[in-house]
Amino acid sequence: MDRKMKKSETTKERIVTSALKLIGQKGFNATPVREIVAEAGCAKGTFYLYFETKMDLLKHFAIQLFDSFNRMFQAELSELEDDPFAQIDRLFDRLYATMKESEGHLRLLHNGEILNLVLEQNFGRPYLEAIIGQLAGVLQAGIDGGYFRPVDPQLYARILFGIGHELLESALLHAYPGTTETVKKELAAIIRRILAQPKE
Repeated sequence: MDRKMKKSETTKERIVTSALKLIGQKGFNATPVREIVAEAGCAKGTFYLYFETKMDLLKHFAIQLFDSFNRMFQAELSELEDDPFAQIDRLFDRLYATMKESEGHLRLLHNGEILNLVLEQNFGRPYLEAIIGQLAGVLQAGIDGGYFRPVDPQLYARILFGIGHELLESALLHAYPGTTETVKKELAAIIRRILAQPKE
């Protein structure tokens, strides 16, 4: 990366960091672009080199988060392992670690005002579909290998991701319904109850 590109990326990152801080403090609608750029130490016109609107900035936050989840799932599920239960456990451990690394983005995007905007715009749909497809592949392999009872892999991938994502996110952001360690332990037990072959 040449110096000009590196400077451009640094400026963009300053704007993003400033926006994350200010929007987190004041809210999305109450934070004007002029305050974001003042905090970032650049001119107002610089903002518009990177983002057409504040909504584009919000989309940037959401896509960064969804992309980090998707890359993590791709890395963790690139090879199917002999014990799919253990692989799913590790997957949810990594999901939590990725959430923890992105806690600032998560807190911002789960603010009521912003969450509604993100859900309306549906920024994450392509990423979610990719994640569900990868998880469905693990479920199908577990069914084929006799580890899991026969289920609809696409449906159960959505169910498991929904349960895991919601519980881990709630534990991180609100310490509810318990500590992260308790939630991860119980999540592993729940997944086994949902997927295990019935005992004869």
